[in-house]
Amino acid sequence: MSAALLRAEAMSVRRGRRVVLAPCDVTVHPGEVLGVYGPNGAGKSTLVQALAGLLPLASGRVVFHGQRLGQEVPLLAYHRRIAAVFQEALLLRGTVWHNVALGLSLRGIKPVDHHQRVQPWLERLNIAHVAHRPVGTLSGGEAQRTSLARALVLEPEILFLDEPFAALDAPTRVRLVEELGAILTERRIAALFVTHDLAEASDLCHRCVVLDQGHVLQEGDLPTILHRPCARRVAEITGTEHIFEATVAAVQPHGVWLDWDGQRLWASHASVAVGMPVTFVLQPEALHLCPAAESHPSCGLRGRVEQIRQRGPGWKVSVRGKNAHTVSVTYARAPDLTPGQEVTMTCPPHAIWILPV
Repeated sequence: MSAALLRAEAMSVRRGRRVVLAPCDVTVHPGEVLGVYGPNGAGKSTLVQALAGLLPLASGRVVFHGQRLGQEVPLLAYHRRIAAVFQEALLLRGTVWHNVALGLSLRGIKPVDHHQRVQPWLERLNIAHVAHRPVGTLSGGEAQRTSLARALVLEPEILFLDEPFAALDAPTRVRLVEELGAILTERRIAALFVTHDLAEASDLCHRCVVLDQGHVLQEGDLPTILHRPCARRVAEITGTEHIFEATVAAVQPHGVWLDWDGQRLWASHASVAVGMPVTFVLQPEALHLCPAAESHPSCGLRGRVEQIRQRGPGWKVSVRGKNAHTVSVTYARAPDLTPGQEVTMTCPPHAIWILPV
């Protein structure tokens, strides 16, 4: 991994006496897109604004290219090397062209040089045909494309994105995420991307920071966060559907047996002891159902199909187990099952994650 482009060390933020961001360490590498994910009020915008040098710190420091922000690197010099896009486009009166070129004027770039900087971004973001239209006539998608062009024309080293697509309709949002991801990769622009949409985070981000109530709970690549959460709250925030309690029945060299209200589960090894209560999550995409008559009871968990419904492009089957817990299993295609049918659910060890105690 290359040297850090931007790094926060024990950074915290207060509003009055209230701590809105607890001390945390955050690192962004050149060309990396770091997602900032969490529920409303988690502190996502506060984290990004602090890293952008827009909020005073209660403690810690922000380091840019190895130099401390506000001391070795003046704030004005730093702000000339970054750009930001917010949920609202925040466009000024005038045309699309005027808005995109505005930042160049503010940074002292001569008007004669504007065309060669502005026109390529209008074309790349598919707004060249509205270049001379007043911004008040734009659709939501066109307005946000204009906002992105205004930021990218500055050739920033870091792009701060605070839920820029939250107000857009789903098809427009998907297209913009794809286009922005291609631009960031091609230009090797680092970015911090605030979102409460895991699909956006998955499409755009290399790593994610999960926040809740001003605390960083977990940081890492998104598959690890989703499948190996470090705490129950992380699993809840990321929408994990299957969070259960069990007791450790036996510990063996290569795994552990869990007693899940009368059902036995074999899980990968964890730092637990016999008799210990634990919380675990199940990964629905790793589970499999088959008719009970086709399998031996010892190879899985017995239950009955409660519901089969289509969910987006796939299917979701809800099964109520013999221990009275309901588990959902996902399928890419409609399964050959019917409500009320008795089934056996196979649950491989990698589908079970025991949360760290």
